[in-house]
Amino acid sequence: MARLLILDTETGGIDPAIHPILTLGCVIWEDGALGAEFEVMIAEPNPTLDEQALKINRIDPKAHFATAMPPLDAMRAFHTFLKQHFLATGKDRIPLAGHNINFDVGFVRRLCRLTGFYYDEIFSHRVLDTAGIIRFLNLAGKLSLPGAGSTEAFAHFGIAIKPDVRHTALADAKATGVLLTKLVDIVR
Repeated sequence: MARLLILDTETGGIDPAIHPILTLGCVIWEDGALGAEFEVMIAEPNPTLDEQALKINRIDPKAHFATAMPPLDAMRAFHTFLKQHFLATGKDRIPLAGHNINFDVGFVRRLCRLTGFYYDEIFSHRVLDTAGIIRFLNLAGKLSLPGAGSTEAFAHFGIAIKPDVRHTALADAKATGVLLTKLVDIVR
């Protein structure tokens, strides 16, 4: 039985050394089925924001920071979700999956660092990247999808996301979970 945490973030830029994590969304994937989900908006103090990133994720900083949680509260809420669904089992650290997941891992590491949590105690160092799987399946001749971007992949597999929620952390995480199932089905 395979159980993963499909994760996505929306951020204030592309560099986790200087840009904030704004939203974190995740859904449990278990043998192809999506389960419990979680999303939190995060308000880091004194953020450095990149206008291009905000244009892509359509986050209005004023509205976001008026309702988002401080990082420690957000991480505590996230950790509570993780304890309920993964850590209570006492098994290995949580395996993450996502589309270009290393981008998101950098920002989750940032959130952990800001809040005194230890990423490596919670999450596995092994990740599953749907973009990498697409590249592999292309090389193996099992898939003909020229680009490995999420927009192209979702369109190719008929995964519909309403335009008003595209590039929100939870909607993208859920769509990535569906994508992962479709990719697994190719080799079953």
